[in-house]
Amino acid sequence: MNVIVHYPKSEKAQAALSKNIAEVHAQSVINYMNHMHLSQEQAKSLVNMICDKVKQN
Repeated sequence: MNVIVHYPKSEKAQAALSKNIAEVHAQSVINYMNHMHLSQEQAKSLVNMICDKVKQN
């Protein structure tokens, strides 16, 4: 399968694309966590671990 991707050329459009991608990714993580049936404390702990991991990179 070949996929052709046309990235935005302007910095403003690139920033908007990055923001949209981040929002979709965050929503995917939230949906996945909702299906895990975690307690509020477990969910908070998991979010904190994810944030710590992101900050390390």
